Amino acid sequence: MSFQLVPLIKGTGPIIALHRPVVLIGRHLECDVRLDSPKISRRHCCLAVAYDRVVIRDLGSRNQVRVNGQVVEEARLHSGDEVAIGPLLYRLEPIEETRAGPASGPARPASVATNPAHARTPGGSSAAADNPFFPGPDPESQLFPLDDL
Repeated sequence: MSFQLVPLIKGTGPIIALHRPVVLIGRHLECDVRLDSPKISRRHCCLAVAYDRVVIRDLGSRNQVRVNGQVVEEARLHSGDEVAIGPLLYRLEPIEETRAGPASGPARPASVATNPAHARTPGGSSAAADNPFFPGPDPESQLFPLDDL
């Protein structure tokens, strides 16, 4: 499941989608989300997403991070929590994901079934499907030797 921080007051800040494992928020150019306000520290806070859990951590900011009105150094967030990053107010909301059925997507190459990373476990599930960090099929496994032509 994916989450996003949505501003409580429209137009006061951007919607912050949490599509990456760690999202750095602040004024600095290297931040993933830049909030250009003098009340936001250069590296104000970060959000970490693992499975269906979201954690926010204050990075020593001057104007703090608050969750549901309480100043926090670190807190686990739940859907509907109100988060204040300095003066900006947000609400954590789930992003509804639509899953495409097999008929709507392109056919999978036959070589994927022979890839050992896609082998079935004794319970019948795919090892790759159980591992969210699996990058997908090896591109070289889809090549065939020229000698067979």
